[in-house]
Amino acid sequence: MGEAVNDLRTLRYVAEIARRLAKMLSRTRYQMLVYFLEMTAVEADSLAAEQDRDRHDESKSPRN
Repeated sequence: MGEAVNDLRTLRYVAEIARRLAKMLSRTRYQMLVYFLEMTAVEADSLAAEQDRDRHDESKSPRN
């Protein structure tokens, strides 16, 4: 359980840092890197949301 929480925090941290870097670089000529960072942030958010959803589904499922 603790590892799953850490995974979610890590993914969200990666998304936050990638977005900050993209914002800093958006004023430069490195547009491909900015695009890559933005897509990394989107993917990290998506994975975190999926893991969070899966974790909630597991806790709601009836135990046999």
